[in-house]
Amino acid sequence: MKILFAALALSAAGSACALEIHLPPETATYKASELPGYQLVQRNCMTCHAAQYASSQPPASPRAYWEATVKKMKKPFGAQFDDADMPAMVDYLVKTYGAERGAAAPAAAVARPAAVPAASGKDVKTLLAANGCMACHALDQKVVGPGFTEVAARYKGKDGVAAVAANIRSGGAGKWGPVPMPPFSQLSVADAATLAKYVLSR
Repeated sequence: MKILFAALALSAAGSACALEIHLPPETATYKASELPGYQLVQRNCMTCHAAQYASSQPPASPRAYWEATVKKMKKPFGAQFDDADMPAMVDYLVKTYGAERGAAAPAAAVARPAAVPAASGKDVKTLLAANGCMACHALDQKVVGPGFTEVAARYKGKDGVAAVAANIRSGGAGKWGPVPMPPFSQLSVADAATLAKYVLSR
């Protein structure tokens, strides 16, 4: 019985001394580039980890290393991006952080996947899918970022379309928690406004 009381006392003391750690908002971003893989990496990689992951890899890492790294993110870790996106992502990573730095080819030399640019006039479902919005957001609950209903509630009674559209295109951190939202600057102003109107209508 004494042992039980001692264990309970130690447990209570441990919980009383527990520390609460608050991490600063994530501000690191991937290095901007004209390479098509830049936007793909912004969209697909920051869902799970910070940009420091790329910059902390060995700078002499060859293309095969980055190919293996991107492949393992999809399997076994379950990253949600198309196989067709991998070559452009690898090309950006090896030419920006790996052994081929300084040898970046013009953006036109690497085929841009059709899903990346969102041409003006696309419907909301197409825009949501093409830009991976639902990887971080849900309609009515927080995933990585806030649910659309939470965003709509914050802007209720305000003309928030321009503000939300600007946030979509520029990204940012600290407004909804420590995890940054990558910029979706490839979106046209019209397409960003279409997404903003949809979010605010929830």
